[in-house]
Amino acid sequence: MEICKPKILPSAMCCRSQDLEGYVRAFERAGIDAIHFDVMDGHYVPNVMLGVSDFTSIRSLTDLPIDVHLMCVDPERFVSYFDIRAGDWVSFHPEVCQQPYALLDTLRREGIRAGLALSPAISLDYVEECLDVLDFVLVMAVNPGFAGQTMVAGHLEKLRRIHGLVSHASHPIDVIVDGNTTANNARRMLVSGATGLVTGTSSMLKGSPDEFKSRYDSYVFAIASTDEGA
Repeated sequence: MEICKPKILPSAMCCRSQDLEGYVRAFERAGIDAIHFDVMDGHYVPNVMLGVSDFTSIRSLTDLPIDVHLMCVDPERFVSYFDIRAGDWVSFHPEVCQQPYALLDTLRREGIRAGLALSPAISLDYVEECLDVLDFVLVMAVNPGFAGQTMVAGHLEKLRRIHGLVSHASHPIDVIVDGNTTANNARRMLVSGATGLVTGTSSMLKGSPDEFKSRYDSYVFAIASTDEGA
């Protein structure tokens, strides 16, 4: 089965801070679609990561879109903390949001790509009820909070169900996978309905920024050439 080139969103969380500018320049050269930016509040997940100063540093370096993933309770409170602009992406976890539909609608009205982030075991009813105001679904292939985990059981079937839901929308909705997106896993995710991949330490964010473009090219090639059942 031929697979179209997916959207690629490297994770800022997996970049060493001292190499940030080098990685941003490498992202620009590679032509990535957006920089994935994880915000963790220590409540929704047992970890605290990337804050306003980290975001500001990236924003000052590039005009690439930034994909803000709010792993936060009451995500409505966090959006205004960041200099999010038209063309950026924002996703949040609907089960800890007071008004998911309203927040999605507000983001879209501001020209921001609006998404729901689904942790394992979270109902797809949220997607079905919000199709009209969704630009993408961020599907967690791992339990959120920490890098380096393996794909949870049932993830590929969940992708197939989400793909079926979004195909009924009146506009295109991307299905982005976050977590353990190795080349072999990525191939199966794409066959199951994903259109984009958050990439990190399990795929292309190893070594120096100077090597990123070659790792990026190798990853995209491997996705296209790996057997479907791998």
